[in-house]
Amino acid sequence: MKAKDKAIELVERFLALKKINPNAITRPYNWQEAKQCALIDIDNTIEALWNVGHSSCNDEIEYHREVKKEIKKL
Repeated sequence: MKAKDKAIELVERFLALKKINPNAITRPYNWQEAKQCALIDIDNTIEALWNVGHSSCNDEIEYHREVKKEIKKL
């Protein structure tokens, strides 16, 4: 999946949270809040891959960094 497509998918997942559970106490995310949540999520993914410390993770880390850049552009 292209980094831009993944970025859009992540943000849209957070936007859809309210639709999944309409009885939730929390209010639905707006686009900016969904972007912030997606950025936190992607940072956690990068950190987890970094902590593995295996050279095979380098490509995955780079991919997720590209996704992070795309999220910021949205």
